Amino acid sequence: MIPIRPNQLAGLEWRQPSTFSREYELRSGESLLARIVWMKTFGTLASAETAESSWTFKRTGFLTAVVTARDTGGDTDIVTYRPNWTGAKGQLRIGGQELQIRSANFWASRWLVLQDDAPLIEFGAKGLCKAGAELTISEAARGRADLPLLLCFVWYILLLHMEDSAGAVIAAT
Repeated sequence: MIPIRPNQLAGLEWRQPSTFSREYELRSGESLLARIVWMKTFGTLASAETAESSWTFKRTGFLTAVVTARDTGGDTDIVTYRPNWTGAKGQLRIGGQELQIRSANFWASRWLVLQDDAPLIEFGAKGLCKAGAELTISEAARGRADLPLLLCFVWYILLLHMEDSAGAVIAAT
């Protein structure tokens, strides 16, 4: 795994190496930059790591869900995300800042991370059998010290959203 640097943020994509695993890799070409792995087959606890840091992510609650991130081994939330009731948007608090996450289209195949309505990161979903996304990082986001955590945490949130959407479709049929 190599560190995430501002000069290597073109061509980033999240990939799922195996269809049946709950493991995801952030890659720039063939270089591995980050990994997210679910700790159990069922549940929402996941670990994320980059070359320089590692965290745990978890969703708690049902009707008023909250998603949190902690440094690995820590007991203090360093990031919190509160989705709206549809899950199509929500508020993310990181480092004392409020960011918004929202779907950019009807099919929820594009997602934006915004600060003061200005796009920081765009996730464009790709793949049918395996979850993946192409990322576009704005110039404003490239200098953020928390960018590695943000890239991992938002992807984790989007994976939860995809799982919940798939479950809703199955329940409806």
